[in-house]
Amino acid sequence: MGEELEVLAEWVIRKLRIPESIPEEKKEEVIKRWVLYSLGLDKLAQDIYLFIENRKSVTSTEIAKNFNISPNTARKYLDDLHTLGLVDYIGREYRLEYDSLAKSIKLVLIPRIRDTLRTIVQTARLAEKGPSYVKVEVEKGKKVDMAYVSSLRITNDLLEEWLRKGRRVRIKSIGVLEFAEDVDPDLAERVIERIHAIGPIKIPARVYTALSDRIKIIGPISFYSYGKNSED
Repeated sequence: MGEELEVLAEWVIRKLRIPESIPEEKKEEVIKRWVLYSLGLDKLAQDIYLFIENRKSVTSTEIAKNFNISPNTARKYLDDLHTLGLVDYIGREYRLEYDSLAKSIKLVLIPRIRDTLRTIVQTARLAEKGPSYVKVEVEKGKKVDMAYVSSLRITNDLLEEWLRKGRRVRIKSIGVLEFAEDVDPDLAERVIERIHAIGPIKIPARVYTALSDRIKIIGPISFYSYGKNSED
């Protein structure tokens, strides 16, 4: 690969054999260490997590002093725990995100990994034929916020799919946003709640009329007009 890619987050997930016949007096610690190792954390990272759990809140300086490591190494381990959603920080203090490991994984880590995988899938579509886009989609009840990079073509089929799912869609388009020439204005009006177009937008005049009070355009706009384009 010609360019260096910046890593924003990294996870190591291991599938381990579940421990058997754990002594009762060590059960809690053994299970927690099994979970933490499953999440890619070495023994020192596990020790730091259990130390924070016991102390309720710590600073990176306290971690460095207690485990005889450098402040930079302490911050690196704390950042790893934060990336996994196991600890959070307020100012200089780190504390557990939740008292329960299971809650931290379910409510923080899984959504983070799921969102990352969705972004990877959408980016992979850029290599496919046809209109390409990267989509970030956030559902809020029946309303969906969508941010698109690169091109997006809105067709009646796409609008009908959103309608079948009962969605009201708010679109933020950074690349080219194009409506097919035969898009039904009534259908578009029923489905699309708001459009914020930063890049160019190409839209039939009748669809623009139906959505004009819902569209904020920063980039250039062009209209279909009897088979030809007219620039605004």
